[in-house]
Amino acid sequence: MRSHFLAAIAMAAMFVAGPALAQDAPDFLKAPLKKPLKEITIGLSFDLVNPYGTVYDTTFKSFTEGLGVKTVILDSQGDVTRQPNNIRDLIAQQVDAIIVLPSNAKTVIPAVSEAHAAGIPVVISNSVIDPAGEPYIAAFSGPNQYITGLHAGELLAEALGGKGNVVLITGNPGGSASIEREKGNRDALGKFPDIKILDSQPSDWKREKAQAVTEAYISRFGNTIDGLIGADDGVALGALNAIDAAIAAGKIDKDKIKVTSGNVFSAGYDAIKAGGIYYGSSIQAPEEDARSAIRTALKVIEGEDVPKKVFFDTPKFTKETIDQYPRPAI
Repeated sequence: MRSHFLAAIAMAAMFVAGPALAQDAPDFLKAPLKKPLKEITIGLSFDLVNPYGTVYDTTFKSFTEGLGVKTVILDSQGDVTRQPNNIRDLIAQQVDAIIVLPSNAKTVIPAVSEAHAAGIPVVISNSVIDPAGEPYIAAFSGPNQYITGLHAGELLAEALGGKGNVVLITGNPGGSASIEREKGNRDALGKFPDIKILDSQPSDWKREKAQAVTEAYISRFGNTIDGLIGADDGVALGALNAIDAAIAAGKIDKDKIKVTSGNVFSAGYDAIKAGGIYYGSSIQAPEEDARSAIRTALKVIEGEDVPKKVFFDTPKFTKETIDQYPRPAI
């Protein structure tokens, strides 16, 4: 009798525990989990060099903590030679997966291939790896940087009425996000025979350098500049500082230069909404960028099939359509 009673309790416990274990799987993963989330460690290799990276970092930590996933986060600080060594450190720590935001599309390939050889899946986030490195990665997760650049070029062509002289301020040399956005800029502007690109210079994604580049552009080209594209909002805001100073000094005419950017932050969002020379940009949320990379990495760890490229939308907007989109957190 006692044995039947204990067996009944055990059976009841199984039915209670079954749903509880299933609930351990978040809605984006299939239950039951092959490996408990609390036993998973994800490595992150990235550059904490601008506000976008700061929010990505904060979201990465909060989202993984909420899931109970452990992390090892290594900041390359914009040093393309440091990032491959950071990836090797994560391999040595035997993490379950590595998320990499490449500082340079090519220099990370040897370290990524070593992770692949060690059986550690790599998810590339935000900026694509060079095609030579694609066989070594499990997936890419992030925005379509070419489309982001295309949007910025289309917006500027719209602001200029399809004609004028344009300068570009890109991100970092060799960075795939910078390369893809500039290609998108050029392809969009290239559809208009009356638009001429005067020059393109890098900013390393830094507002202060973008301001210095714009000052140099104004010294060289003066009032012949009709439009400027910044690789992102920080770059565009640096350019706007230089433009405002040049207007105040009487070097260029007021309201002559129209500005667009690759993706907007809160200050740029406010400037576009207020009206003026900052004509438009696109929404690319670092929060969703980080969450998408984590979801993709966990699916790979769990052995689920994932697309080789997982894109999220980055819609473009102007003052007329800005209220359709939330103000960015950064």
